[in-house]
Amino acid sequence: NMKLLSSTERNKILEKLEKQFGISKLPWLLLQFGRDKIRAFSGSLSKQEILTLDRELRIESAGLYLLSMQESDLRINLDALHLLKEQITKNTLELDKEQAEQWFRGNDIALDKEIERGFLILKFKEDIIGCGKSVGTHIKNYMPKERRIKN
Repeated sequence: NMKLLSSTERNKILEKLEKQFGISKLPWLLLQFGRDKIRAFSGSLSKQEILTLDRELRIESAGLYLLSMQESDLRINLDALHLLKEQITKNTLELDKEQAEQWFRGNDIALDKEIERGFLILKFKEDIIGCGKSVGTHIKNYMPKERRIKN
C-alpha cells in the first residue's frame, strides 16, 4: 500500500534525520510503503499522476529505498547513504580493517567499550560501508545477504 507523505510527515522525518545524522535536505518526493519503508522518488511524474497510477495499477514500489522507520529511530539504506554522504555529520563510527571485513561478512561488530544505543553510520577510511545499530558493546549488522562476502 503506497502513500505520499504529507509535508508534515516529511518534516518529521527530516527533523529525525537532522537530529540523528545531521542530514537536513531530501530533494525528492517521499513515498511510504507498508508501515515503515520510505522510498525517494525523483522522476517526472506529478504527485497526482503517481496517485492515479497507484489507484489503477497498485504500485508495489517506486524510487529508491531510502530508509526504514524503526521505533523512534531511522535506519538509512546503504544506497541512500551514498547519495546523502555529504550531509552526514553525526553518529558515525570508524571501523578498522578487521572490523570492516567482519561487517562485509554479515557479522555483528564487537566493541571494546560500550557506546550509546542507536543507529550509526559505519565508515572504513573515507568510505561509508553501512548503517548498524549500537546495542551497547556491539553493532548489529544490517548488511543485505546479497551484498555480503561469502566464505
